[in-house]
Amino acid sequence: MMARVPRLLVGAAASGGGKTTVTCGLLRAFQRRGLSPRACKCGPDYIDPMFHVRVLGVPSRNLDLFLSTPGDVCRLLAKGAQDSGITVVEGVMGYYDGIALTDSASAWDLARTTRTPAVLVLDGRGRARSLAAEVAGFAGFRCPSQVAGVVLNRVSPMMYAQLKGAIEEETGIPVLGYLAEVADLQQRVDRLADQMERSFDLDALVALAQAAPALEVVPRRPAPVCVEPLRVAVARDEAFCFYYEDALDVLRELGAEPVGFSPLSDAALPQGVDGLYLGGGYPELHAARLAANVAMRRAVREAVLAGLPTIAECGGFMYLQTQLEDADGVTHPMVGVIPGKAYRTDHLALAT
Repeated sequence: MMARVPRLLVGAAASGGGKTTVTCGLLRAFQRRGLSPRACKCGPDYIDPMFHVRVLGVPSRNLDLFLSTPGDVCRLLAKGAQDSGITVVEGVMGYYDGIALTDSASAWDLARTTRTPAVLVLDGRGRARSLAAEVAGFAGFRCPSQVAGVVLNRVSPMMYAQLKGAIEEETGIPVLGYLAEVADLQQRVDRLADQMERSFDLDALVALAQAAPALEVVPRRPAPVCVEPLRVAVARDEAFCFYYEDALDVLRELGAEPVGFSPLSDAALPQGVDGLYLGGGYPELHAARLAANVAMRRAVREAVLAGLPTIAECGGFMYLQTQLEDADGVTHPMVGVIPGKAYRTDHLALAT
């Protein structure tokens, strides 16, 4: 089955190059144009999709060539793009940075696999014709590179005109816009979109996305594994928010019914559940509230010890410990199913 999915991938030379800034600005600008945009994130990152959803109200999914096959990635991209006029895929790290110093599962690998036109965000500060050399290097490093356009970050309107001419003359790759240096740029999505309306060739970007070739999609229809739906309690609140929506969709396809609840504010698990799913998140930032909800801690402990099938990932695993040390070094009581104390250091969950 072939699926028409207008799409772009936003890449960069390195982390911190402006991918999230440009992605969010484009999503807002495309919202204003009535295109009902969708977002995707390259790799297993949870943060950027949450940002897309909560700040912009744009549905966002992950596309991960390490965890998923190329066929599944194409299917998930097409599925997430339903009822949308354009999909913006945010890359990861540098464009060719993949697993263990390879280009596998990189933004380029995703663009190549899905035949998605890539737009590179490059920092224009303190450079002139050297930018053309950088563009030529990225465009020629792999074949096909999928590099179809460039936008420049942190340049003035006056410099942009000169840089655009130099890059296009040397490489033949179109330069489609620029962002100036503006204070608090990443926190001001509407201002981003305002500037993009003035300084990006949005029509050219939409045309580029619409020219992307159709995706070859193999439908997947897994057979349900149960006759009656199995209700699975899924912890979802500020403390537990790291989930892949596509993984929850698979549960539904297999016959399960995810039922959300909040360990922070609910007093009990949902009634009649057949399983428990405690995802990752930031329990250490909400440890005091989690500890104060004694009724929920008791309910989870009793359910798990009674044999309720349970999956706990990262933050959810920390919640099941006897104690949790918060960011200030204060220790709080947790569920107590697993003996020991959990704490987080440098974004790594540890248990002793």
